Amino acid sequence: MNPDIVDIPLENFFEVIVIGGGTCSLAITARLCEEYPASIYTEDEHQRFHWLRQRGSRVNLINRNVSSRTTFKPPSKDRCYAPRRKFQPSDILVLDAAGERFMSQWDNQFGSCQIPYLRSPMFFHPDPVNVDGLVSFAHLSKRESAGDIMEIKNVVGKEYSKHQLKKLAKKNTRKRTSPIPSTNANHDKPGIIDINMRDWKDYYRPSTKLFEDFCKDIVDRYSLHNNVKKDEAINVEERFINVLGKEEYGKGFVIKSANGETFGCKICIVATGHRGEVNYPIKPFEDPHFPEGSCHTTHLFNKEVNFLGKELMIKPRASKSRSIVIVGGGLTSAQLAHVAANVGISKIYLMLRGPVKIKHFDFHLDWVTKYKNVKKSAFYMKDTDQERWEMIQEAREGGSFNPEYYKKILDHVKNGRVDLMKYTSITNSEWDSDTKTWKLLIKSKSETKTAKGEDIYFERELENIDYIYFATGITANVKSLDFLQPVIQDHDIECVNGFPCLTDNLQWNNDLLLFMIGKNASLRTGPSSANLDGARLGAERIGWYIQDLLSSGKLEWKTRRCKFCSSESPVSNVSLDSKLDGDSESEVETDTDEELSSFDTRLKLASGQMNWYSLLDNM
Repeated sequence: MNPDIVDIPLENFFEVIVIGGGTCSLAITARLCEEYPASIYTEDEHQRFHWLRQRGSRVNLINRNVSSRTTFKPPSKDRCYAPRRKFQPSDILVLDAAGERFMSQWDNQFGSCQIPYLRSPMFFHPDPVNVDGLVSFAHLSKRESAGDIMEIKNVVGKEYSKHQLKKLAKKNTRKRTSPIPSTNANHDKPGIIDINMRDWKDYYRPSTKLFEDFCKDIVDRYSLHNNVKKDEAINVEERFINVLGKEEYGKGFVIKSANGETFGCKICIVATGHRGEVNYPIKPFEDPHFPEGSCHTTHLFNKEVNFLGKELMIKPRASKSRSIVIVGGGLTSAQLAHVAANVGISKIYLMLRGPVKIKHFDFHLDWVTKYKNVKKSAFYMKDTDQERWEMIQEAREGGSFNPEYYKKILDHVKNGRVDLMKYTSITNSEWDSDTKTWKLLIKSKSETKTAKGEDIYFERELENIDYIYFATGITANVKSLDFLQPVIQDHDIECVNGFPCLTDNLQWNNDLLLFMIGKNASLRTGPSSANLDGARLGAERIGWYIQDLLSSGKLEWKTRRCKFCSSESPVSNVSLDSKLDGDSESEVETDTDEELSSFDTRLKLASGQMNWYSLLDNM
């Protein structure tokens, strides 16, 4: 770490800086501003806690006498700081390259794909207070119609009788033991998915507008309207900071932005979402001819290219019909294909390198249903991060369609708009610079096999392809993040397949107050880390730890004058020159017994042989 002290103006210094302005950022920002978080509790549990609080000591609790002896005692009055249990909105700054409000990137993505409903259920949201917060919001605002919530069918509904359960179990057993491939082999894992029937109301999906209004309600509740600044962090470095105008100094983070500003903070939280190595271009493309011939979905979401925009429509061709290729097997590719079919694109080739996988969520149902804690406990008890990563891969299995969009794609296949090409890869590509079109050679594997059980392959040429959209995702690699390079250089971290091995508090290491939330925290929070469930879970872990540091005074920096006491600080009023002349020998080892002059000490400071921080620390 560079030993020089960096002066940061008071207006550019914050207790916490969050990099990224998406749902994870909203979740952790709101969580830090909440004094009594309880997002892991249901509405019934909230009512129970309220009942206990009203009755106080009149309730006969188990081990009540023991708990009364261990009740938390407030700090003594002679402490020179007043402990806090939460942060104020003014203590937090959010840097987001996409916009000046929360979820700007989220809105870009949903607008590009024209997504009417979220894929996640109602109990996935960033509210730090109530796990049923979105359900309550929909009820109180009288927005429980089909236009605002959609039932997730075939997840919960009728309760099966014992006879029906036995019949279903036998049916699933036959499917598993049958040598003939089942038509449902790519769906969620076979077997009975146990649903808690008391939570039936949660298995609905909120509309995009309902969820957006709910997030605005969270922003209003915690007064977070002015916390987001449109700027991009390009460099994060641990440094000694002197806050100008506050007479406070300590070890924190200096963050430089794309707009040329420099910010300082005590705690940095990385909530950048899907960041890593973009899978673009893919083989055999060497020159993808961006943006006139192809683009990646990240370009769409960052507004670098508009979906079905001028790059596609303005072509030097007489024909007005257009044909496009969408590469990818995730929900985004299905959503883009559906939008393209609805606006009248004549031919859409939807290419998947494997089979169509159909799941309600990005992970299997047993991670969100009645016995989800069994899966999560098994995940947390794994011995190594490599085993956890393998469990994440097993739960997510790459990209998948949900049943709603799979049905829509099949409808477009029937009317000839979409050609669903499974087990297909592009083996050669040629770009015609005159017509601005592609000629592609593709190779597909048949779903049937020869009599000897061998795979059957066939090739096909696609001509006059106007545009290629790559919905091929991003490979996780935290060490590819440019703005974190100074931290990685000074505090290297072990990674497993691109995911950092964080502490249980989602901290970079035990000494550095740098935290990560979202997909980059997958090895600690599980397969749902990249989803709304991971946002809330990560916010809880980070929030509890940081608020504990705050309330115990461990985030207090050293000052020359105590800002909480009316009396003078015991800090010496000796001038800096006197300090340099008299005390420099105690800080720096010299070859002679003579004391250094203030001029010599300044030379030591300028050359880096002496630390300003250690000098000021003894004043």
